[in-house]
Amino acid sequence: MLLAALTLLAVGGCRSSSRYAPSGNPLLDVRNPELLARDRVRAAEEAWAEVEAGVRARERTREAFKSLAWSNGTEEPVRLTLVRLLMSDTTQEGAADSLSMARLMLPTERSPVMTRLLAETAAARGWEQTLPALVRSYARSSTVVRDADRPERKAIAALRPDQTVEETIYSVFLRPLAASGAREGAVLRSEDRTRDDAWTLLSRLDQDGRARARLIGEPVPSDADAGSAADVETLRAGLRDLRVLPRTGEELAWLRRLHRHPEPELRDRNSGWWSRAASAIGGLNPEQRRGLELRHAEAIRWTAANRPGWIAMSRAQLLDELAGRLNGRTTVRRDAERGKRPRLEKLSDWADQMSWGDVVVLLVVDEAVASESARRDLWSQIELDRKDTATEYGGVLEFAETGEPRMVLFRPRARDRLSDDMFVASGDMIRFSDLGLAHYHMQVQKARMGRQAGPSDGDMLYAAASGRTCLVFTSVASDGVNADLYTPSGAVIDLGIVNRP
Repeated sequence: MLLAALTLLAVGGCRSSSRYAPSGNPLLDVRNPELLARDRVRAAEEAWAEVEAGVRARERTREAFKSLAWSNGTEEPVRLTLVRLLMSDTTQEGAADSLSMARLMLPTERSPVMTRLLAETAAARGWEQTLPALVRSYARSSTVVRDADRPERKAIAALRPDQTVEETIYSVFLRPLAASGAREGAVLRSEDRTRDDAWTLLSRLDQDGRARARLIGEPVPSDADAGSAADVETLRAGLRDLRVLPRTGEELAWLRRLHRHPEPELRDRNSGWWSRAASAIGGLNPEQRRGLELRHAEAIRWTAANRPGWIAMSRAQLLDELAGRLNGRTTVRRDAERGKRPRLEKLSDWADQMSWGDVVVLLVVDEAVASESARRDLWSQIELDRKDTATEYGGVLEFAETGEPRMVLFRPRARDRLSDDMFVASGDMIRFSDLGLAHYHMQVQKARMGRQAGPSDGDMLYAAASGRTCLVFTSVASDGVNADLYTPSGAVIDLGIVNRP
């Protein structure tokens, strides 16, 4: 009933008149974009009735319906009707084709109503082969439907009633393609994405990490995918040595490279870093270890080697240290989004939510950004950015082998130069930053951009997905930029003005 009601609402919102009349051939009419949506819906139903009566070719009609259903230009009520009719096909060939279609559509389908139709059909038909696709669909966050009410969740539960939903998602993580029964073409290429999406979803449903820690602690089944089994070992090592569990697929990929980089030279480098970071983290007390994330590890490693006094401090003591550093600095609050309240950007706004590791990161980033070497790098890059009107610039804040802070620029490639108010972090930049302290980008198109000082909503989404500490530098004067640090959890801390050296 829900589907029908939404379909009627959608039809009611379409064009109210047309210069074209139905031709009398329902298959031609359903393909005609000039007809009213309700006429195309009626034509689709008539064409399918002729298929069921044996007077119209089933395969040809299915192909026509599928072509329209995949088209972005087909109105939603028409798409819904076409897919509903296709999914109603009970012939052996038709059912197999519908199953394949559901598996391909679910991971990328954006319509909540279409997703519900596909999920409910999968559950009703007992299509276990759709589990990887259902997990990938469920992994996309929704602002409309609560996780507990998502149709994908209900379908997953119905398909594996003997398991919890979390256990089923983990089984997809372990065997990303086993349920599909295929290992070639587009399905094979989706293996890593399915595994990463399964972990992202599992993390979202298991906020405190207890279920994930329990699951990865269990013996890995002999039929688990080899890549998944290796990932379980990596997750166990990350939890044991660094006291972290990644939250997203991108963060898992980061941990994977740190633990077992495919390139021997980088694997040796990362192994040395891992040992030093694990040693520093191993010396922390339970309060300090609480809430640790992968992005904290490099800051803690550096602090243990260069500011051992901070390691000995409690969270409250570190907050006092940081507050003393930030006190009296000139800050600029972002108010660029119309209709929204200005974002909270003071340390006092976020202090209660910060872990010990969060405060260490803030102190180390503040120390690095204030250094002469980082400021030289930053301002030389600002001049380059201002001359380039096709893109924003950005890169990685890190410590060089000498221990000196540096800002490594990654100029966007030609395909990523989308506009002068956007920076696209390349795959090369992300892979380079495995031992980095933070990602950064600049907003310096004009000398005075105070209203835009701070991260945009898109920037905040990037931090959340990547699991990285991020910085944005916004021009507020000819010789000054405002520095804002923002985190995956949504905290924003204004670090004040960084002046030209």
